[in-house]
Amino acid sequence: MAGQNLRSALINKDKQACHDIISSKLVGQSLIGVIHEMILASASVIYSGKLILHPICVINSIKNFIGDDRENPSIPLMRFAIDYLSDFDFRNNDQDHLDEVAKNSLSETVFVGELEDACQKSNWKIAEKIMSKIFLASDRSRATLDTLTELALQSAPKHAIFIYHLLRSYQFQESKNENWTFIKCVFEQIRSNGLENVHASKDITPDAIRQNVIQNGDIVYYSAIENIWNGEYVRSRGYKRELSYWLSKIDLNGNSKIELTDDHFLKDLEDQSFTILAHRIINKERTQKEKALDLVTLESVRSISKIINMQEIPYIGSRYDYLVSQ
Repeated sequence: MAGQNLRSALINKDKQACHDIISSKLVGQSLIGVIHEMILASASVIYSGKLILHPICVINSIKNFIGDDRENPSIPLMRFAIDYLSDFDFRNNDQDHLDEVAKNSLSETVFVGELEDACQKSNWKIAEKIMSKIFLASDRSRATLDTLTELALQSAPKHAIFIYHLLRSYQFQESKNENWTFIKCVFEQIRSNGLENVHASKDITPDAIRQNVIQNGDIVYYSAIENIWNGEYVRSRGYKRELSYWLSKIDLNGNSKIELTDDHFLKDLEDQSFTILAHRIINKERTQKEKALDLVTLESVRSISKIINMQEIPYIGSRYDYLVSQ
């Protein structure tokens, strides 16, 4: 019930009602419901801007921090999420196009290849119609989402971070009833940003360049690629084809030297609470967008810290110590 009430309050931009809901005792299913509604809201926003700041990236990052301590969910982080979402308007006509297609042209046979071709040629009106038909013909399954995800990864430098957070958000409480919301979320971004052509696979994996990236590369971008690469997806082969191409394009010849410090924020990683670190970020005297960017970056640090070795930790800790410094 709390989740459903939160959705209405978010759509109506009733911040006080939202704050009242998240300030109530949220445990178990009530907490899951509230986070689920935040995720759905983030997938429903009308957005143009840097995709790393898309609400889906910010809310999924906050979801992960809260997940580290589910028995004591962070009210300050949920409050930040509400305030961030409140700055956006929401799509309110997702269902209209489906209804029109179902009424007028559902009997026409269409194929996934037609959707891919239409998107590749930037025929977005035709693509949306085909997309709707395929979705309805597939009994509203997630197959269309998988197709759009592979297309989006053809432009991984633009879309990989966004796609990683969207896929993880979708998996949080996968629901057939919400598939169209996520499909529209991806479609609107590839329509806005355009697509590159399909790329040939390259003989490279994330592990092959990890050490170089940790010392001098873009951790947020790399972490997104690494997580998608190691995920289990129906179209993983296509995802890896595109990601391998873009991995081969990462510049590993950075000249800046990292000054390693002994007192970095990951020196006691096993005892470190990323929820507390996230609190430090949102308590800083900075703009909301700056805080959001730092939260997404911190989530990448959190993710990659689970797979790196002890010798690599000082590089991450030293490079990103600024996130939590005063």
